[in-house]
Amino acid sequence: MEHSYKYREIYLKLKQDILSQQYSSHQKLPSKRQLANDQNVSINTVKNAYEQLFAEGYIYTKERQGYFVEALNQLIIQDEQITQPLNTQSIELNSTFQYSFSHMTTDITEFPIDVWSKHVKEAYYQFKNEMSEIPPFKGPFELRQSIAQLISYKRGVVCRPEQIIIGSGTGNLLSTLFQTFASHQKIAIENPGYSRMRQLFISMGQEIINVPLDKKGLSVNHIKSNQPDFIVTTPSHQFPTGTIMPISRRIELLNWVTEHNKFIIEDDYDSEYKYGTDNIPSLYSLDKNDRVIYLGTFSKTLMPSLRISYMILPQQLLYPFDLATHTSITDLSSINAYALHLFIKSGNYEKYIRKMHHIYSEKRECLLKTLKKSFKEDISIYDMKAGLHFLLNIKTNHSYGTIEQKASEKNIELYTLRRFMVDEPPESNQKTLIIGFAKIKLEDIEPAVLKLKEIFNED
Repeated sequence: MEHSYKYREIYLKLKQDILSQQYSSHQKLPSKRQLANDQNVSINTVKNAYEQLFAEGYIYTKERQGYFVEALNQLIIQDEQITQPLNTQSIELNSTFQYSFSHMTTDITEFPIDVWSKHVKEAYYQFKNEMSEIPPFKGPFELRQSIAQLISYKRGVVCRPEQIIIGSGTGNLLSTLFQTFASHQKIAIENPGYSRMRQLFISMGQEIINVPLDKKGLSVNHIKSNQPDFIVTTPSHQFPTGTIMPISRRIELLNWVTEHNKFIIEDDYDSEYKYGTDNIPSLYSLDKNDRVIYLGTFSKTLMPSLRISYMILPQQLLYPFDLATHTSITDLSSINAYALHLFIKSGNYEKYIRKMHHIYSEKRECLLKTLKKSFKEDISIYDMKAGLHFLLNIKTNHSYGTIEQKASEKNIELYTLRRFMVDEPPESNQKTLIIGFAKIKLEDIEPAVLKLKEIFNED
């Protein structure tokens, strides 16, 4: 416990000093041994603090020289009023495949159905008066309170329950949100990116700006050239590449939308699962100017079929949203919403997440090891130690279409990078697969990988 406290203390102090520009750009930080001696802690404690700062993009390393401070712009803060403390008053499942490498599924075999059923029953008796009436469009206030407390602790997202809207999926939430804006908006979406999100905005008649990626995430230069009204991004674990957007790029994005009076839609779709690093703070937690719309979901932590997602609106959008939806009726299941509130409040949600984190970590490590052993030098793996999938690059002359067809013939659920790209990717002797590991059983990993290899051994 003391080790964990000291690591956090050093990490938070260094982060604050870097953000307040106490360190100059590219300044060398003290060595791990020196800082450990100064703070009277172990070298491992300092190492963990430095590695977390490195993962978030505050610092970088030079071989045999140590750690250095990244060049960061100062974060613009226009209105101190927005930074006031929280006022507490106020996937489609497919069971037809023998093996699944799908990124869309979760493992529900360990879901505590007896505990959940108990909370459903408790919700019925505790909130039967509320459930006998037309439910509030934003969702039960009790669940919004629970979510506000949960994400404040887990993601650094500080908001009032009134800012939270709960619905049956992020698509439905966004469709409702855009009723508050003019019909024609320019929406910037990552390419490759979440294809269903892109199709949603196309179906709404919005203008899509497909933004290419670089090693830090979506290209800010492309944003500046196209001047979108909204930027949709997955900064904590870019989908599908897995890139974690560093602090420098986050500040660039926040500064741009602040200066141009635009908005960011942050899709934090699987932030709960990190392996070997602490949670990466959300983009919303850095925003001091009311420019970020935050999307979260329980699909990855509980199950996709539960259909409970939430959206956090900037304060300036609350009145127009309430005005546009004051006669609307929610599509959310009230009894599931109240059961989730009790599930979180009781501590059973956190207990389940810890258990699943261990299970997913074990599956992930086993799958990585098995793939490397089976494919050897024919593959390279892009693994950002987050989420429920990673990218696998494989040497092959097969086209993407051939790979997908052969996988289907062999009863393997498998997705390739082209599913998430606007244009057909150029043909080369290297293809990229999206490898999900949530649904596959631990004992099935080795036979599934052997069957996957058959695809590439055949002419």
